[in-house]
Amino acid sequence: MGPVGNQVSDIWQAQGFLLLHSPQRSQPPPHPSHSIPAKPSPPVAAMAVSVEQVLGWFPGIEAISRIRDASLSAVPGYAGEDRISALQDHLLRDIVFRLPVKDAARTATLASRWRHLWRSTPLVLYDAHLLPAGDPARVAAVARILADHPGPFLTVSITCCDFASHERELAEWPRVLAAKGVQDLVLINKPADYERLPDVPADILRCASLRRLFLGFWRFPDTGVSPPGGGADGFPHLRELSLFGTADMLGRDLDRLLASSPVLDTLALVHSATCERVHLRSQSLRCVLLWECFVKEVLVMDSPLLERLILWKTTDGEDDPVAVRVNIADAPKLRVLGYLEPRVHELQIGENIIKPDAMVSSSTVVPSVKTLALKVNFGVFEEVKMLASVLRCFPQVDRLHIESAKADEPTGMHHAEFWQEVCPIECVKSHVKKVVIHEFRGKQSEDGFLEFVSSSAEKLRSLLVVITQEMFASAWDFSISLPYEVNEVIVKARALMCGAWACEDCQLVVAGPKVEDGWSFRRVSDPSVKDPFH
Repeated sequence: MGPVGNQVSDIWQAQGFLLLHSPQRSQPPPHPSHSIPAKPSPPVAAMAVSVEQVLGWFPGIEAISRIRDASLSAVPGYAGEDRISALQDHLLRDIVFRLPVKDAARTATLASRWRHLWRSTPLVLYDAHLLPAGDPARVAAVARILADHPGPFLTVSITCCDFASHERELAEWPRVLAAKGVQDLVLINKPADYERLPDVPADILRCASLRRLFLGFWRFPDTGVSPPGGGADGFPHLRELSLFGTADMLGRDLDRLLASSPVLDTLALVHSATCERVHLRSQSLRCVLLWECFVKEVLVMDSPLLERLILWKTTDGEDDPVAVRVNIADAPKLRVLGYLEPRVHELQIGENIIKPDAMVSSSTVVPSVKTLALKVNFGVFEEVKMLASVLRCFPQVDRLHIESAKADEPTGMHHAEFWQEVCPIECVKSHVKKVVIHEFRGKQSEDGFLEFVSSSAEKLRSLLVVITQEMFASAWDFSISLPYEVNEVIVKARALMCGAWACEDCQLVVAGPKVEDGWSFRRVSDPSVKDPFH
């Protein structure tokens, strides 16, 4: 007997076949031949898109964007009593605080009652509020505001300046920002030449008032710059640190930053190709994101509060990837981990390197992990065996995500027999409640794993199979017959429903991919989101 009622959710029966439905789509997607956009020229275009994504995630930017939509206006010809000016100073400052910076500064010209308010209100500066991107007057406007406002600076976001061409601003602005106590800072260099980046301003690395810091497209020189006072008190208030497109950053630079940030909660390294080792030693870190950060080693040691370790594209080789060792030595609260890739990542737990057919012991498991994500080429038998070994290392996982990598399947004939004979896997048998197969292609090599999960997962409540974007788009095109691959998925789903299931209450879900990118910086770092991979 298959899942209760033999239900396949999010599937619409029409014209004699099952049409896969994505709840995120209100309209069918156009045929791929009409919808595939021109491929941008890497890496500049790709990085530009990623900058926008990360900026949307940066704490405070969402609120600042709402400020951009505010405005200051008066009713033409109104000659009545000015009741707003009669409000107490703290209320007027709250009004000024919520205005775009150019309007906030203009309030000083309204009346003598308003003259001092902007200068006595903590500054919120978002340079995109001032002038259009590319306008040479924008740099001058930012300089004037930084000089005129006495501080403190609550949030400053500067995203449109090529500092290599503005040496005076590069020397002056970081000094002013630090002197006036900036708390949340986005400082993105917008270089004309990504191969020639300026050094991270030393004044920023000495700014003790920072709570959140986002640095984009800077170079880390080996200057030995130490934060004020040295030791672990350099950034006493820094809780979130994001480094994007950094160059020449070494492991010791990261070590210095972590040691200088005693309350750091979130660390994100994005589009960084030079930090070969990432050693996480922190008494405060809870979330670490390595996003297209090409490294050779990730070592988690002495991180008692770390809850999330997110890895995405951590190697710089597609066809011949560089091996990356992921060593989990001491992270007793680690609950979310992924994406691990057997083709790329060499998993090590403590002193034990996990190999295919590795024996399970107390020294080779991480029982704290509840949500696990892996990327596997089911067509490569060695990766399939590693999948089983890795799953044994996380016996308490209750949410499992598997992304099926696109590749040929030269050894697919071994898979069915392997999954039939493999010894029980603790997390699958006794704990996993939700399994999501991403990028499902309907290959024979994927079938054995699906049957293994459905027949052995006693606590499974949901098995979600997400087909590829190409398959989903072709399924919506009524001008062509239903593709062979989609028909195969439908047939396999029906066959799986009729098979023997370990849990009779499980629901099988077959769906198309989400329209938006499921990988969201905000979701990844938000502790209230239990499963950032879905």
